[in-house]
Amino acid sequence: MKQFLYILGFAILLSGIYTSCKENTLDTMRENELVALDKYVKDNNLTEAKDASGIYFQLTERSEDTTLIRSGFKVMLEFNITLIDTTVIFSTDDGKGHNYEPFAFYVDVSNDIVNSSYVQQITGLHIGLKKMHVGDRAFMVIPSELAFKALDYSSTLGIPRFSTLLATVYAKKGYSPEQQK
Repeated sequence: MKQFLYILGFAILLSGIYTSCKENTLDTMRENELVALDKYVKDNNLTEAKDASGIYFQLTERSEDTTLIRSGFKVMLEFNITLIDTTVIFSTDDGKGHNYEPFAFYVDVSNDIVNSSYVQQITGLHIGLKKMHVGDRAFMVIPSELAFKALDYSSTLGIPRFSTLLATVYAKKGYSPEQQK
């Protein structure tokens, strides 16, 4: 019995040494994301577009409306969100010329109904929208730390861990908290 316990203990020790020497795959995945993000930013001349929050934000069209989007706003969005490799994740356009109704997005609002939408959970989108006026169009590069982080949604949404998102957004309409009552 003692001999069996020694062998078992030795096997556990060896497996512990083996797993502790393996490269951390999550760290590797995060590093790969940062390399791809850096390459994308350089290739698309977005270095100056980096915001203090960590997103890359570029206003592509300024509207005449002076209403700045703030926390609590309900914004009717038309958007296209892709992975950095241009795989479409969420969109209000099916790519065949059929536009869907604008998506109701609630800026910095959290409740069970709002949180059930995956688009609503993208922190970088909240940050970017608060830089826009109603009617503006913008492009955002949202690193995983401001999107879905290390969560793996590849089987349900097609979003692997540590995925940088590219978002093209049109804030079609906006309703302040007072207008929503």
